[in-house]
Amino acid sequence: MECAKDSQGSKACPQKRRDIVGIIVFEGEKFLLLHRVLNWKGWEYPKGGIDVGEEKESTVGRELFEETGLKKFEMVGKVGEFDFFDKKRGSMTTMTNYLVRVSSNSRITLSDNQAVNEKGEKIIEHDDFRWCVPGEAVKLLTHDDTKASMRKAIKMLGLSIN
Repeated sequence: MECAKDSQGSKACPQKRRDIVGIIVFEGEKFLLLHRVLNWKGWEYPKGGIDVGEEKESTVGRELFEETGLKKFEMVGKVGEFDFFDKKRGSMTTMTNYLVRVSSNSRITLSDNQAVNEKGEKIIEHDDFRWCVPGEAVKLLTHDDTKASMRKAIKMLGLSIN
């Protein structure tokens, strides 16, 4: 993205924007969290960027498979969205969160073994996962915005955080 000069000769750069989806995965009364180790350490739910020309709902399926190996799911609904500044990418990001149900016999496979960097080294984004009851899920999530989205999802399902 190039910056243009404004009428005073100063560079005026349009703000970079990025859209991603968050995927709040549940089975029964438990929620799936992933332990992130790439760029920061902590717990999150699956998420990922929307490719050019891709619909948000399609991104949910692609990212869910890429990060967990899960192919089958039921889209329950949109939980909401929030904006944040992504320091690593230097861009404002809008995260639209969806609630999806998976089967109790679903097998989680952290599929980071496919990703490599420019040096050919493996990139590990997540090193563990955990199925959590509602209160534990909210407590473990690293970022306040994702905690708030998890609380909304729990409420949508008529569950209690206690």
